Amino acid sequence: MSIFKKQKRSTMLTKALEQIREAIKSGKLKSGDRLIESKLAEEMQISRFPIREAIRYLEKEGLVVTIPYKGAYVANFNEKDLEEVYTLRSALEELAVRKFMENLDNKKIKKLDSILRMMEKAAQEGKVDKLVSVDTKFHRTICELSGHRKLLEMWLTLERQLRTFIALEEYLYKEPNDLVKTHYPVIRDIKSGDVQRAEKSIRAHLYDALNIIKRSYIKKRH
Repeated sequence: MSIFKKQKRSTMLTKALEQIREAIKSGKLKSGDRLIESKLAEEMQISRFPIREAIRYLEKEGLVVTIPYKGAYVANFNEKDLEEVYTLRSALEELAVRKFMENLDNKKIKKLDSILRMMEKAAQEGKVDKLVSVDTKFHRTICELSGHRKLLEMWLTLERQLRTFIALEEYLYKEPNDLVKTHYPVIRDIKSGDVQRAEKSIRAHLYDALNIIKRSYIKKRH
């Protein structure tokens, strides 16, 4: 039984990308599975070129890894990887929030509010890829505006994996807007000016995301 559907020529790359990404997130394609261009092309009844381009795009997202002379494989994520990324991320972002709030002003607040509105718009329009991108931007902006250069450098080294896990997290929410709502307490507590409260809020936000993925996504892989 084929996993993929036949595609129209005008949407080959986009739909191939969407289908492979969806198959990875849903667990139909599992960690370590090899992505054979000819097989995928045959199932979708398209040429190998859009499949190849889709795989390259997914590699940039961190969902696929290419091993020289062996081929492309679904990235292998396990519970330890997930916990390490999120505990490190939490430590960095708690410090980022603290530094961000040291010189809190309307310009910083307006920047986050603007990004939040972009997230709301993407969720309302059902643009999941856009939502994931803007969600990443929200957290990156806090790090950027913290003024802590080394912290930002460390966060950026995690960004590919973060985008991957944010994408997985989004898949596990029933509605895109549910993911947006998890950012409201973070904004609220930053605006309150209470640093400890804001740090606690960003930590709770990230650990909730960690637990959602652990309960739902990782379980599908076992």
